[in-house]
Amino acid sequence: PSVERGVHYLLDTQQLDGFWKNEYSNAPGFPRFFYLKYHGYHKFFPLWALARFRNEHCKVGMLADCISR
Repeated sequence: PSVERGVHYLLDTQQLDGFWKNEYSNAPGFPRFFYLKYHGYHKFFPLWALARFRNEHCKVGMLADCISR
């Protein structure tokens, strides 16, 4: 159930270009002094999570065909 909620979140927040917004830093660096932003993280990790879910939970077909809405 919690994994499916995460999948739904990723699908619901996916932008028209297929990626996700990344307005914040995504690595701590030195907290309160500076933060890092890895520019590929918001593209790579959500797609990886969705693909892994699909590969482990969907028999055949598209991700949208194997999750309940």
